[in-house]
Amino acid sequence: MMDMEDLESKPHGMPPLSLLTNEQKVQWVDSVSAKILENLQVNGDEALEKLHQDLLVLNTEDQQVQQLKMGDIYHCPQCNKTYKVDTWLRKHLTKTHKWQFHSDSSLEESTQCSPVSKFLFLSLIFRDTCNAYKMGDGDRIVRNAYFEWLIDSSLGHTKYKLWLWRMISYCISILGIERSFEYKWNMCINLKGGISSNIPNDNGVELQVKQIKASLNTQGVNKSFESAKRVCMTTQIIDEMADNLIKEIKSVKSKRSRPPVDKSKDIMIMAKCLRNQGSVKDMEWKSFKNFKDPLQKINAVSLHEWIKNQKMIANLYL
Repeated sequence: MMDMEDLESKPHGMPPLSLLTNEQKVQWVDSVSAKILENLQVNGDEALEKLHQDLLVLNTEDQQVQQLKMGDIYHCPQCNKTYKVDTWLRKHLTKTHKWQFHSDSSLEESTQCSPVSKFLFLSLIFRDTCNAYKMGDGDRIVRNAYFEWLIDSSLGHTKYKLWLWRMISYCISILGIERSFEYKWNMCINLKGGISSNIPNDNGVELQVKQIKASLNTQGVNKSFESAKRVCMTTQIIDEMADNLIKEIKSVKSKRSRPPVDKSKDIMIMAKCLRNQGSVKDMEWKSFKNFKDPLQKINAVSLHEWIKNQKMIANLYL
């Protein structure tokens, strides 16, 4: 909608937002949103009417289920079995007595497009997280960590799930307000390249380790634990001395950067493929009939049990 050639290009037709009032900014965002909705074919009276009808059907079904409740217990009208939760009664009626609820059929229909929607959702999270690290935006990094933690939990990535959980725990509970703020806004380091040239601290450690290994290799057979310890303690100091010397003599500083691993081009290729297929809403994915939303795979009981165990470990070691 912005006539952008790729993700890195600047959008065309952007008004001078700094000169606009808040009302004018809202009007411009509304106009752009309307164009996007029109392109995706998700707006219009027909879509709203269908949504209204679906809500009416769901409301009627809920009323019917509530009529089967006596006190705090739900009674099956056909076999007189009792249940404490309405969802258990719905499952019993669906499996045993072949009842069909509109919510179940609508959920089944919605899963046909869920691979596309989930791909777009995860792509936006990935894109926003990469940009947050480049800009050193700690708020966005932690905010996206909530979604990433849930997704890693559902897919069984234990190492990343633990790392993200500890990051969130440090920010909201373990550290105080001042230290939490400092931790949140120091998740990146800058390679002295200006804005949008920040890299995660993990990548900074990789650069440091690479430099330490290069220094140790110059010692040949004289390498020892003590020499490695001395190199680790003096590497950063030597870098600072070299930077100050370069500034004084106005020499040219050699660049030191980690090659960026950017998957944005892959996302653009896949997004273009989806656009070439037509409207995302009307696409049929017969090969993804068994697809299940990753977040629906989460077992709430086991997840909270895992959180409880991690709290006990945190009380002992953190």
